[in-house]
Amino acid sequence: MGQKWIQSHHGTSDMLKTLLSSGLPWASSRNHLSLEQGAGLKSGGTPVELPDRFVTEACIAFCKCGKVGLIYPIADMSLLEDSVEIAYSPPSGKHPQALSIAKALVHSFVAFCTAADRREHILYPVDGEQCALEAESLLSTVHDPAHSMGKLQVLLLLLLFHFSQGRLERARELMSYVARLANDLSSITRLSEPPSGPEGTVAPYCTGDKESTFRTLYWNSFMLDKELAFRTGTPVLMLAESLIPASLDATESPFDYLSRLLPTRYPQNHRTKSSISHLKLSLVMSRVYSELYEPHSLQKSDTEILRTIRALDDELEAWRLSIPKTCRPTLHISDLPTRSTTDVELLLINLRYHHSLGCIHHAVSRCRPCGPMTEALRSSLNLSVRASVSSLEILRATCFTLNREIFWYVAAKP
Repeated sequence: MGQKWIQSHHGTSDMLKTLLSSGLPWASSRNHLSLEQGAGLKSGGTPVELPDRFVTEACIAFCKCGKVGLIYPIADMSLLEDSVEIAYSPPSGKHPQALSIAKALVHSFVAFCTAADRREHILYPVDGEQCALEAESLLSTVHDPAHSMGKLQVLLLLLLFHFSQGRLERARELMSYVARLANDLSSITRLSEPPSGPEGTVAPYCTGDKESTFRTLYWNSFMLDKELAFRTGTPVLMLAESLIPASLDATESPFDYLSRLLPTRYPQNHRTKSSISHLKLSLVMSRVYSELYEPHSLQKSDTEILRTIRALDDELEAWRLSIPKTCRPTLHISDLPTRSTTDVELLLINLRYHHSLGCIHHAVSRCRPCGPMTEALRSSLNLSVRASVSSLEILRATCFTLNREIFWYVAAKP
């Protein structure tokens, strides 16, 4: 079966189901590689063959039609397809490091798909654990700065693979490397300058537009950094404040400026509307960390904490009201659109909203009840509890089974 046949089928064909359901079970445990401080990834493990090309192209087809993953992690689908061609049919004279990056991308992408596929009854005929190990081993051979963006894409896929398996500590290790690489690249890709097209508008797609590709990689990394930080209780590594210039026009709010730095919308990303909303929520969560959980914020007085909570609650509410009514998150399940219990995108945005609200108001637990502030403290604590209860209610009302990825992404709370 050729690549064109696979790409023309947006559903799962019976033949494809048969192929994927005949696969090997996942390995129950593996020894995982760790990052070397200030260096690359350790190499190790026995090299394995690339996954069958039919399976790789099937994964691409599934990804294109939204069957894989809560997060759309591929910054440039055309570059992925080019990498598949290079990996399986290496051109003569191709530089070894370019070939290693292409193979690492194939391995990490297939590993991600095996963990993030929404159809639990389908087993992939590949070992996702071994693919991830091989991708890490291949990355250890790549040192040319020209391939830094490719390394970032591979690392992001590996991070999501381990996150989807519930290995939050391993995901956090990879996040530290992702953050260093992304922050290094941001200074040479003009990230702090708004893109030529306004945020959220449809722009013509250009494979060679490295700036746009990097924006997508950077902001996906930025979002995952916040999710991991609030789940593991570790510091945020990518702060939004670092992107705000000192010369920012006084008439423009920092949030509006940062919103203009988000990726422009490309036709090949069918989930861009949802993605932009999630990225904007991550900007709010970055402020939540800076204002309420960063070490210096622990020195705030009770009055300052309450004032900060009120300001962040207003900011979160402004974000919520910016979401169209058909998919606007709410604390009350009775107010949700009917399809919220069957649409994983609506479920995710509601649970992230509940999580954010809970994180904001949970900080009030550091305050001591005293006089007129007692009622304000009680109100915040009630909101924090209500947010957790709402998460449980919507999870109980869903009409589908939570797979590994959904569970670890939306149900793992700090």
